[in-house]
Amino acid sequence: MTRRSARALALLPALALALALAPGSIRAQAAPDLRGDSSIFRGLELPTPNLLRDAAGQPGPAYWQQRADYRIEASLDTVRRAISGTETIRYTNNSPDTLRFVWLQLDQNIYRPGSLGSDVFPAESRWGAGNFAGGIDIAFARAGTAELKPYIWDTEMRLDLPAPLAPHQTVELQLGWSFPVPAHGSDRMGRQGRLYEIAQWYPRMAVYDDVRGWDTDPYIGQGEFYLEYGDFDVALTVPADYVIAATGSLQNPEQVLSAEQRRRLQQAAGSAAQVAIIAAGEAGKAGTRPTAAGTLTWRFTARNVRDFAWAGAPDFLWDATSREGVLCHAFYQPTAVRAWRQGADMTCFSIDEFSRRWFRYPYPQATSVAGPVGGMEYPMFVMVSSMGSERDIFDTIAHEQGHEWFPMVVGSNERRYVFMDEGFNTFIDEFAGDRRYPGSNTAADYMQAYQMGVSMGMEQPLMTPADRISPAGLGITGYRKPGMVLNLLRDVVLDSATFDLAFRSYVDRWQFRHPMPWDFFRTMENVSGRDLSWFWREWFYTTDRVDQALDGVVQTPLGAGVRAQVRLRNLQRGVMPVPLRLTLASGEKRDVKLPVEVWYGGSTYVFTADLPARVTRVEIDPAGQIPDQNRGNNVWPAP
Repeated sequence: MTRRSARALALLPALALALALAPGSIRAQAAPDLRGDSSIFRGLELPTPNLLRDAAGQPGPAYWQQRADYRIEASLDTVRRAISGTETIRYTNNSPDTLRFVWLQLDQNIYRPGSLGSDVFPAESRWGAGNFAGGIDIAFARAGTAELKPYIWDTEMRLDLPAPLAPHQTVELQLGWSFPVPAHGSDRMGRQGRLYEIAQWYPRMAVYDDVRGWDTDPYIGQGEFYLEYGDFDVALTVPADYVIAATGSLQNPEQVLSAEQRRRLQQAAGSAAQVAIIAAGEAGKAGTRPTAAGTLTWRFTARNVRDFAWAGAPDFLWDATSREGVLCHAFYQPTAVRAWRQGADMTCFSIDEFSRRWFRYPYPQATSVAGPVGGMEYPMFVMVSSMGSERDIFDTIAHEQGHEWFPMVVGSNERRYVFMDEGFNTFIDEFAGDRRYPGSNTAADYMQAYQMGVSMGMEQPLMTPADRISPAGLGITGYRKPGMVLNLLRDVVLDSATFDLAFRSYVDRWQFRHPMPWDFFRTMENVSGRDLSWFWREWFYTTDRVDQALDGVVQTPLGAGVRAQVRLRNLQRGVMPVPLRLTLASGEKRDVKLPVEVWYGGSTYVFTADLPARVTRVEIDPAGQIPDQNRGNNVWPAP
């Protein structure tokens, strides 16, 4: 600091005093000094908006995003239970930075002995490696004719480029690789008998963004993914008796399907009723394949997706149906429960619900596969348990297909912000379940699960990174709590029309882009017109509780009626609006919703109402929409 600056600062207190004493200066003093403000209503400190991410929650005029296009040729060896392949990645640097190296993800290295994942999660746990000694072997890595020497750290690989990659330039990387397929792939992939479910299976570009540069958070198991968008051209060579389901659209049906199967697929593309492409009596029979010996190569392409996954088995049953131009598939083995015979319809039902309510499904097909993986999502392709009740299977299919919106279209960082994919998706799931099964009340189920988790000490702030959430509490913090929180925002803080418009705006603004939490917060505030700093702080950054209480009612005669003064108290740090129901001696019930701003003045508030008859009962939140910690003090007179 220069001497002149110090002198100028020394004069500021005197100048402020002079302004305070000047005529007409009262208005200038209205804004309080909030530097010491510890109220839950204080402004939320978010990253400074800029030309990349603006103050309204939108991508700014200078927003950029990298692109990765893949051409992959791979083979499945069912004798060795291994996959080998080669790939060419066309990586486009849309950033303003010159890159001298790139990072890729090698997720199969979670199965190397001594990996971070094997140290963090017990071998036989859901995310554990099951004592499987695997890992990916890199046969070669090149950029053009230049050989590259990989630097590998756990599940991340750095390749130093032979020449700097300037802004708006492209580099082509060629890699060869192989790995043994684990039986239990951390509940995200694996094999069971001759069924293979394959994911996290090829070297994938890490994200380079405007927030962190290279995102090199390793794959530990519980945290999921953060990937760039691009086009895929994938050729899969498998035993000739295998049927393959995958991300994208099949490009060579004449080589891998019979004429009758192609005819049935064409029929399904124009039918709202399910069509059996491979029926129960046909599954596993030689006549369902063009040839019974050797191998066949299935080729799929997908545009503007962030990943690619697939499954194969020789005895798949295959049903298909369609809605609004989207072809929906279900693949399952004869041993799957009977409810899977509705799998294609369940898939299309889910896609239709989410499309109508939030944003139209952008892809040509949606596939659900039954197998050992409990539930996992990839673009146009999900894996769901082959066992369970009809409702279990529908709920899981709907949840996994809901991920096509979060994070397949709205491409958030799942490893850092689990609520932005699992939580948002859990929220939209309730509309699909309640629509298919009238009489359901999924929102109440989320509330009950959250309160149970709180009572068991499982709750953590929603901003907790995925791998740092207690595995026992993942279902609460990652799924049910954010689902409940969005219900609170929609039904208690805002209203359904305002919330839905803001939420759709978020999806529309950030489709095929990389939003951060503050982009969501700012979008919801700007579209709704509310300052929701208190809400984000309370529900996303802390585990503050809510306990609203009735302190009593004072009534005084007023003409032919009474003036009722309802004394309210907020007993915990968390605040919420106050839905009130007043029951009068005449039997009339009056519902009042007090805004959250009634707590600006502190933890007590008196609501005054002039009424035609005495109040006989008052209840806070009669509909049970708020997770109040102690509902025993919500009624007057006390029961």
